[in-house]
Amino acid sequence: MSDEKNFYPDWLSSTLASDAAAGRGVLPIWIKSLKPNSRVVGVAFVVLAAQDDNLAVTQALKKNPPSGCVMMVGGMSTSRTATIGGLLGLEMQNSGIAGLVTDGLARDVQEIRNLNLQVWCRGVTPLAPAKYNEGATGIPITVGGIKVQDGDLVIADDDGVVIWPKDHIDELLLKAKAKLDSDNARLENLLEQAKRKAI
Repeated sequence: MSDEKNFYPDWLSSTLASDAAAGRGVLPIWIKSLKPNSRVVGVAFVVLAAQDDNLAVTQALKKNPPSGCVMMVGGMSTSRTATIGGLLGLEMQNSGIAGLVTDGLARDVQEIRNLNLQVWCRGVTPLAPAKYNEGATGIPITVGGIKVQDGDLVIADDDGVVIWPKDHIDELLLKAKAKLDSDNARLENLLEQAKRKAI
């Protein structure tokens, strides 16, 4: 994958992304942001890890993930140990990764919250992972039952995480913008009604 940073509009949110895709690609509600006011939009860099083992994540950092990407880590939905801790989070931040979405757990939560790295995960634990299985990158994976592959667009914020297939990004952006314009027109109308009633 290239190291070129991807730019997407500031107005794009998980709710607009979900509406544009008719609810497809929405990760389950048990994958939540680790800190409030989180938002990231970027291309997916996928990693398949093994249960209770995060060596795949550290190995993936050696493969030059694209700047501004969102690392998607699957394979840890039944793990009792952490996918990421404070030191690994700092390493990811230093590598230019914008966010992490995983079906696994996190630890060193206070340290991660102080980083410029956005994290969505299943929960938290103090348990450290093993480091035996190198896992894989560059292959389609599932996270929370949703298929994701390199180059898909990840839209994540406090409302949740949505995955857009890379072959449909342009089409879905148009639909999301149309929904935003419609919502803004409705909002303007409602505010005008409220203003008239206040007079």
